[in-house]
Amino acid sequence: MKTNTGMVPGMDQSLYDAFAKVSEDNQSKVAIYFLGKPLTYHDIRAMADSLAHNLEEMGVSGRIAIIAGNSPQFVISLLAINSMGLEAALLRPGESPEAYDCQYVIASDYMMNYQEFNFRDMFLIRDEDLAPYGTSLKYYFREYLGERRDLSSRPGVHKLSDLIFDRYGQYDRDRSPDDTFIVKKTRKMESPVLIRNKDIMSAIADLSTYLDGFRKNMLISSSLYHMSTLQFLFTALMNAGTVNLVPDYMDGQTSMKLAGRLESNMVVGNSHLYRQIVEKKIGIPKTIRFLFMIGEDFAPEFMDRFRSATGRTIKVGFDMTESCGAVTISPLDSEYDGSIGKPLPNVKIRITDRSGKDVQLGEMGFIEVSPGRFMGAESQYYNTGDLGYIDAGGGLHLERTRRMIINGSLIDPEPIEVAATKSSGVNDIAIGMRYEGGLPVLVAYVVTEDVNGIKRFFESRFPPYLRPQKYIAVKKIPRSPAGKIIRDQLIEIHSGDQQKASAEAN
Repeated sequence: MKTNTGMVPGMDQSLYDAFAKVSEDNQSKVAIYFLGKPLTYHDIRAMADSLAHNLEEMGVSGRIAIIAGNSPQFVISLLAINSMGLEAALLRPGESPEAYDCQYVIASDYMMNYQEFNFRDMFLIRDEDLAPYGTSLKYYFREYLGERRDLSSRPGVHKLSDLIFDRYGQYDRDRSPDDTFIVKKTRKMESPVLIRNKDIMSAIADLSTYLDGFRKNMLISSSLYHMSTLQFLFTALMNAGTVNLVPDYMDGQTSMKLAGRLESNMVVGNSHLYRQIVEKKIGIPKTIRFLFMIGEDFAPEFMDRFRSATGRTIKVGFDMTESCGAVTISPLDSEYDGSIGKPLPNVKIRITDRSGKDVQLGEMGFIEVSPGRFMGAESQYYNTGDLGYIDAGGGLHLERTRRMIINGSLIDPEPIEVAATKSSGVNDIAIGMRYEGGLPVLVAYVVTEDVNGIKRFFESRFPPYLRPQKYIAVKKIPRSPAGKIIRDQLIEIHSGDQQKASAEAN
């Protein structure tokens, strides 16, 4: 059923100010369910104010990196950082805060198992802190995530929950005569948010226009460190909707049960969720009207499998590797047509040759996007570096990439390989990617006599999205004279492998 949602409030304000306005009008309404536990608009805003106050008291004044999974603390942190007038770097797994000049880090504890970097202060998120009371989450939080290092004794490490439950008085913060919030340190009404995105509010406005007329109660399982996922989340919140948030690797059965119980009408999912729906024959609640999968790598074969298994169509889209959000999405009233959607309102796309000239309709070239959301691209189109073409109907088609994109994340295999070589019994290892059932999976090619041992190592030390789905024992890893892994040769050699010596991940 369509509803008249109206305009997104506060589009000329900062993210925090816009949310504060919605919060004032909907204080007792549930903003986020986390694994079924309700958090109202008042709760989210109060926690953001408390966190901002405490960070200011601690002297936090520089860029803050966020390396976190799906949890309300992610959203609370982003709002708090924005209210302080600071910048946030949303980092993919494996990215270093130091590369973005971030001295401060907000991180999920389970993401710290395999990477080391320098920081001034780290604020640890434990998902349990805002999870339902009295609920057994052992499978997800302990067994599924593996070991979590105890970092609490390290200098400069703090629990984020200690800073958000202070209940600092939100109305004590400085306000302007027109009753909007003013950033304490910068005194600016417009505050920076994301260092890889020019204007998150424009991205929210574009998506709000695309979804105009529909109730915005969303189940979100796609990772929040993707800009497109945040775009969906804040589109719901800025329209006084409700977000049904689940960890990005929660099992599909639980996710769909929560979607039905809480009457979500949209799902923003990843390939992990949709693969489970097909393979485990999980029913999709009747309340769900639209299914979205943005920025994922897939083959058309998977869309055919999904439609055959469920009778439903997934709306797909193109985003900019977590830097500016969705720029194309399938039209709501159309079936999957082989494209990755049409440009959102206020987004323009052109296809150019190497000299920067427009190519003819249907011709392959470089995808360029209008500069509205890109830092440093105010006066010209932004060349994404991806190849594609636009069909006669205006749909964008993306050339298959050779990069490792799993569940929407660009995977850098080298840090994984370096960490894995520290496991006893591993003589050499290479991480590759191949397609199974139309979706990409990570594959570990290992020189070892104990394939199951390396599988246990990954399960205990790596977050779920960096664990291979297949483990194949090989005699030798092909390398160049310079010692570089020749991945294409490795994958080609073992493409017909019947997994005689492989262990399949759950």
